[in-house]
Amino acid sequence: MIRNIFSLIGLLCLFVCAPQRLWAQEKDSTRWQKTIKLDEVVVQGSHVKRINNSAFNAVAVDATRLRNTTLDVVHLLDRISGIKIREEGGLGSAVAINLNGFTGKHVKVFVDGVPLEGAATNYGFHQLPLSITQHIEVYKGVVPVAYGADALGGAINIVTEQRRGSYIDASYSFGSFNTHRLSLSLGHTTRSGWFFKANLYQNFSNNNYKVKVQNTDLQTMQISNEAQWFRRFHNRYHNEGVLFQTGITNKKWADRLIAGMTFNNEYAQIQHANLMTVVFGGKLRKVQGWTLTLTYEKKNLLFQNLDAFLSLRYDLSKTNNIDTISRTYNWAGQYTMNGYQGEGVATLAEFRSNTFAGVATLRYRIGTQHAFTLSDTYTNYHRHTTDDAANAVQSTPATFMRRINAKNVLGFSYLYVPSARWNATVFAKHYATHVRGPVNVSGRDYEEQTRSMNATGYGLAASYKLSNALQAKLSYEKTYRLPSDRELFGDGDYEQGYTQLNPEKSHNLNLNLNLEQTLGKVHNISLEGGFFFRSIDDYIIRTISRTGTAISTNHGKVEGLGIDVAVHYDYDNLLNINANYTLQSLRDKEKFTPNSAPSITFKDRVPNMPYAFGNVNANYTFRNVIRRGNRLTIGYYTRYVHQFYRSWRSAGAKLIIPQQWSHDFSFHYAFADGRYNIAIEANNFTNALLYDNYSLQKPGRNFNIKFRYVFYKRNKSSH
Repeated sequence: MIRNIFSLIGLLCLFVCAPQRLWAQEKDSTRWQKTIKLDEVVVQGSHVKRINNSAFNAVAVDATRLRNTTLDVVHLLDRISGIKIREEGGLGSAVAINLNGFTGKHVKVFVDGVPLEGAATNYGFHQLPLSITQHIEVYKGVVPVAYGADALGGAINIVTEQRRGSYIDASYSFGSFNTHRLSLSLGHTTRSGWFFKANLYQNFSNNNYKVKVQNTDLQTMQISNEAQWFRRFHNRYHNEGVLFQTGITNKKWADRLIAGMTFNNEYAQIQHANLMTVVFGGKLRKVQGWTLTLTYEKKNLLFQNLDAFLSLRYDLSKTNNIDTISRTYNWAGQYTMNGYQGEGVATLAEFRSNTFAGVATLRYRIGTQHAFTLSDTYTNYHRHTTDDAANAVQSTPATFMRRINAKNVLGFSYLYVPSARWNATVFAKHYATHVRGPVNVSGRDYEEQTRSMNATGYGLAASYKLSNALQAKLSYEKTYRLPSDRELFGDGDYEQGYTQLNPEKSHNLNLNLNLEQTLGKVHNISLEGGFFFRSIDDYIIRTISRTGTAISTNHGKVEGLGIDVAVHYDYDNLLNINANYTLQSLRDKEKFTPNSAPSITFKDRVPNMPYAFGNVNANYTFRNVIRRGNRLTIGYYTRYVHQFYRSWRSAGAKLIIPQQWSHDFSFHYAFADGRYNIAIEANNFTNALLYDNYSLQKPGRNFNIKFRYVFYKRNKSSH
């Protein structure tokens, strides 16, 4: 196994390659100049030209324009057409992305082109502040080979801060539920091209918002029929992170060579299981993680038109799940002593995991019309469990067995750009996976078994400009999604693993139309419409038991189709209005059960999946408020989610997550040429009941205020 790992590392080094931002570059033409607006987001120039005019259904979002708000990466994504962010609670809670009918692990997340899967949980994208995020690329459906993604629903690439010169960006916000968020970014670039940058952040919240739930009578252990209001009492969360990078730029032998190190610490009290009727009062989780990164980039490597990119990441993390109190709690904070250790499953379990991830690509251009890309993405996740002696009674031999998940995705693509009017891409991907872990053979007997899989996918994508303002895109892909570490091995607590999961395989089809029109010099209108179809075999579905534990299993055949539409209007960079709506249907197409009996859920919608949602956002900026150059921006944001079933409709339970409609207001004031900034925000100010995965309730009305200071001096020799 070790020899295979080193062989794959050698393969990565051989395939030194060009970064994602180079893979889909199109023929340069002033007719391709375009602007995308999202909320206060404006991305211009070559980057948007590449993303928008590529054959893929993709959008680039500038995060720098929203750094004055209290938004983080997650809630910025929540405002993009076709995306629904699913949260299990307040600050620090688990987050999943719903994109074009798929959610969770169906959507792959990258940071600077490197897959985030397997990294320490507290280095998840949901905790990255906007202060260290430059822009975000969202690919809906078909994903370029450059990402090497085994994704069904799409991919998201978060590009961290790339600015040069000397800068300081510091912010502090506080708000309801004793929430505090601190972020500090600073960096410096010398005239010779050497640079360093450091990012520090901390998030803290008691998360003690009120919830309306059914309570348990500790005398009879019966759950009440009527829901009542209770305040969360065991939900404190905090995490801290330090990111440091140093390197050189613009050398003959390297455009960029960057080394980085990250340390993260996380502490989370756990209020309930995956169902809110299972309440805890002493259960918690601790995580510590280190990350080392190395990035190399060079255009015209060895000879003209050969571009190269290599990025390596190594994560080492330690997770402690702690459950030792011999009590049973209810929502009133009351408890009764039980006759066993632990509120759920007694544990002082410590998990040590390490993940190696590498991305390497070569891109060769022939003139302005042809480009070939070869990309290889490799990840290797290894987890080892050690338990305290107190857990010996509850442990099984499986507890101490190795858990290994190695993946490799090798991709090749050809890009043809005959003119600025149209372009096309064909590609193929080879998927390989190796899984080693415990398998239940009978009762409490387990064996450590190994499974491997190889498969090949392929696809094509094309874009055609029907006019200077109207563009059409069509893409198709046969793709595979390899099970994630969490699905295979669980989290050692309330997420059970199943190492015998089969990869999902899917046929994806996307059709999109984009129209953008400028009226006069101050009006800009853009319309976007998309249709998608998915046909998936061995669909992986996550289910929750009555005790609140979750497990992922292969369901069978599922088909999904949907549309998403978006409208953007901008008036003279003063008034900005955005609206989008998504309607999608993901249905069971398995006619028979594994026992060959007719399936009662045939043609049912997949449960716990929103199928109709949208949002509207409007902002107006007043210039020269109080003093010349000062700006006041007033914003309004509303989001709608139609009711959906929490369980299979035909199975009899018919539990419904109700319709939700929330409203936010914001006031942002910038003065001294943007050096000083103040933001005041009221979220969910109507105090609507908001739910998500399996009726987990999210915070009600809350207020936040943020202060931000920015200093930036551009180095004359920086680029």
